[in-house]
Formats: sequence, structure tokens, C-alpha cells
Amino acid sequence: SELFGHTKGAFTGANQARQGFFRTADGGTLFLDEIGELPLHLQPKLLRALESGQITPVGGDAPIQVDVRLIAATNRNLQQEVIDGRFRDDLYYRINVVELAVPPLAERQDDILPLARRFAAEFAGGPVRLSPQAVQCLLAYGWPGNVRELRNAIQRSCLLCRGDVVLPEHLPPKVSALASSEAAASASRLSQVERAAILASLEECKGNRTQ
Repeated sequence: SELFGHTKGAFTGANQARQGFFRTADGGTLFLDEIGELPLHLQPKLLRALESGQITPVGGDAPIQVDVRLIAATNRNLQQEVIDGRFRDDLYYRINVVELAVPPLAERQDDILPLARRFAAEFAGGPVRLSPQAVQCLLAYGWPGNVRELRNAIQRSCLLCRGDVVLPEHLPPKVSALASSEAAASASRLSQVERAAILASLEECKGNRTQ
């Protein structure tokens, strides 16, 4: 029903006809996310639709011609899924015309900080700065959950952050805990420099904090 649509009265609750994704995307692009999760018994139906360019809505009799460009995404290794019998090999070879492999976030560290700043601006509604210690934590972590995990970590940081600077304590514990010893030492040195600069400024201003 989701993919091919249904006719009115095709099943209980079908109070009106539904076009389905294939017909909605006719003449354009259909994006199927996490295609590796498609149940095995539904895979032949998708294969037939791709091979013939025709779909039959649930409850319908006549096939309907559709013309779509298919883009599919998955976080699974579909080749291994085929070997394990969880994904049809004919469907795999049908959709695998041009393959784009996106490396894990841990293998493209140059993307971590731009993504983090983009997410922070999105959640905070304005520019947010990442402290040097927070930057070191973000770069030291392995991000097994990839971009989704990074996005959730930054969302948490923006919720806990009282100002416009994200500190290590605002990050999830497993992220801040994996900062390198070098990062911790650097943070300690930075803290000492800041303390010295603040004391010197206070002394120069005769203890007037506003000044």
C-alpha cells in the first residue's frame, strides 16, 4: 500500500484511494531509505515493479505504468546480506547500477567539526562556539553511530549549554571521557593561562570586575 497505493475499500480502513510512493514519484525520483530492511517476501514485488515499470495498487486489477529514477540507501552490507539469504541477489544487482559508498564518520574527520557547527546553529538558533577542549573530544571519539550520533550529541550539548560556548561537560559522557591525555593536558595548560590572565587583569583594574 505504501509503495504501490490502494483502491478505496481495498481493506478495512481504506476509506479513500491512495496513490503510493511510486505513482507520486512518477516522472521524478523515488528515494528508498534503509532498503536493506525490506522484508524478504516484499522484495520480489519491488523487483517486478522496477523490471516492468508497472505497479498494481492493492485492490486494483489493471497495472499502472510508472517511470521513476530509484535511489536507495542502506547502512547494511548488502553483498553479505545476499550471502546470508536476507536479501535477494536479483534485486541487489537490479538496484546496484551506480554505487556510492559513504565512509564512516571516523574515516572523514574533516567533516566532524563543520557538521557539529551546522547542527549547533540549527539547535541553538544562532552561532555556537565549540571550546578547544570540546573540539578535541569530538575529534577523539570514534562515532560508531556516524552522523546521527553526532547530531544527537550536539543537540544534547545545546540543551545543556547555558551560553554560546559548548564545553566538554555538555557532551555525552562517552564522548568527553574519550578525550586523549594530551587533550586533557592541553586543557589544563589553557586553564592555567586563562587564570593567570584573569588575575593580571583584575590586579590592573584594582579588582573592578565590571571594568
